[in-house]
Amino acid sequence: MKILFDSSYFFPLIKVMVEKSSPEILSLIYQKKSFELQFSSITLFELSAKGAIMIKSGKLTSNDVIDGINALLNWKNISSINPWNGEIQRLAFDFRIDHSDYIDCLILASAIIHANVFVSEDTILKKLLKTKWLDKVRNINIDFEMLNTHQLKEKINKAKENSEELKT
Repeated sequence: MKILFDSSYFFPLIKVMVEKSSPEILSLIYQKKSFELQFSSITLFELSAKGAIMIKSGKLTSNDVIDGINALLNWKNISSINPWNGEIQRLAFDFRIDHSDYIDCLILASAIIHANVFVSEDTILKKLLKTKWLDKVRNINIDFEMLNTHQLKEKINKAKENSEELKT
């Protein structure tokens, strides 16, 4: 299963904690060999931009940000998805009509094109996926789902239970 994580899950790499985000989920998923972790390369820009704000306010150093970005770039077994191909761009442009944050649109479009699961705490995107964008997404990736951290943990536990039942 391919799982693309929203940028907020990587903010702890630059020593920034995000409310409602659960960074330990990355470690949990990383340990499972049946999952492929992904992030949109635009996440690198988001880490840098957030870091710049925190550096200006004196809450981080440039080394904190650079070290965090390098940690993500050097993380083994995690794939960076390039959001600049035409298919992702067209989908993101469509989403931008209804959603004000274009970076969110790029990350979501990357997930829909390249992953089975998008992990995010963004309730606005979730609502749009369940309503206005439902048919469009189903036509592109019938198996796609957006989960928050709690839902992903439940999905992992169910998969574990099912595999244990098969062993007995």
